[in-house]
Amino acid sequence: MAAKRSTQKKVLLACRNCHKVLEADKTVCPECQGNALTPEWFGYLVIIDSRHSDVAEKMNIEYNGRYALKVR
Repeated sequence: MAAKRSTQKKVLLACRNCHKVLEADKTVCPECQGNALTPEWFGYLVIIDSRHSDVAEKMNIEYNGRYALKVR
């Protein structure tokens, strides 16, 4: 018998300052130290090699990680 998968969605927050996507249990962004976190964001971007990424350069992203494209 196959194991049941949880259908609960994880709540993710995005930092309004740097657009970093974080788990909902965080209260401060580890990248910019800001506390303006919101659940209202759109688009998902994963940067694997920020030093060689044209997209990371255009979005002013210095570190690898998960980012939101648009944050409200």
